[in-house]
Amino acid sequence: MPEDDTRSFADDRRRLLGELELERNQLLRNIETCRIRDIERPMIDEWSLKDIIGHVASWEAEVVSALRDVQEGRRPAILDFEEERTDAWNQDHVERKRSLTFWSVLEQLKAGRDRLLAIVGEFDDAAIGEEGRVPNQLLQVVANHDREHWHVIAAYLAGMAGVRESTPAGGGS
Repeated sequence: MPEDDTRSFADDRRRLLGELELERNQLLRNIETCRIRDIERPMIDEWSLKDIIGHVASWEAEVVSALRDVQEGRRPAILDFEEERTDAWNQDHVERKRSLTFWSVLEQLKAGRDRLLAIVGEFDDAAIGEEGRVPNQLLQVVANHDREHWHVIAAYLAGMAGVRESTPAGGGS
């Protein structure tokens, strides 16, 4: 591989990791801006702030699992996830976390990001930086997912009825 490609993949990796950090930080800032009553009360449709945080944490855990599959030479199941199952999957995972405290769910979100970054550190620059590679695609979905949910929370905080679509087709959950 020419040196320019290697340097380009390293740059692309840094940009993608920077985007992941930026979107997560914005999500956390918006979470911190919410009122205590939003923690358990429905704030967006039937989901509370805790539900949204648990939802994001659950999907990130799926991405960590998918990255492990890639490391072990297996096709990640998430790549074959049927879109029509998304709502049921989301609701199931939100329900699983309903008995947990807000702080426990928030800790899952933070610990999940630590696990994601740890496994990303085990991949080379090309796997993370090169468009079209599965690890790159998965990390782009994670950044888009954080962005989607911080936009929803921001719209709620601003008293807006809706939110503009912020992810490419097929990129949201």
